[in-house]
Amino acid sequence: MEKRWAARRDVQISVDLKCKDVEVVNCQTRDVSLSGAFVEVQQVQPSIDAALDLVFRLGEPGRQTKYKVQAKVARTTGDGIGVMFEELGVSSFRSLREVLSN
Repeated sequence: MEKRWAARRDVQISVDLKCKDVEVVNCQTRDVSLSGAFVEVQQVQPSIDAALDLVFRLGEPGRQTKYKVQAKVARTTGDGIGVMFEELGVSSFRSLREVLSN
């Protein structure tokens, strides 16, 4: 059964993630919604419900703005993790909404 409350969109966004003491940089999202994302990453496979921080880099290279989002792992696969956003600030929400509407 589908648990998402927001529609996903295939969108590649540069993202860094930090889970416990492990930080992985230069990952890519496969798809994003206003409630979560799928991040392509093989370097770390956190457990379901693990808390992590995501840092999205939005904008043109050299002029990117970083948005930090708290999330938890909803699922894992061999090529990445599905995350649900826990804390999404107003500016992060607006920026993601703008990316998803384009």
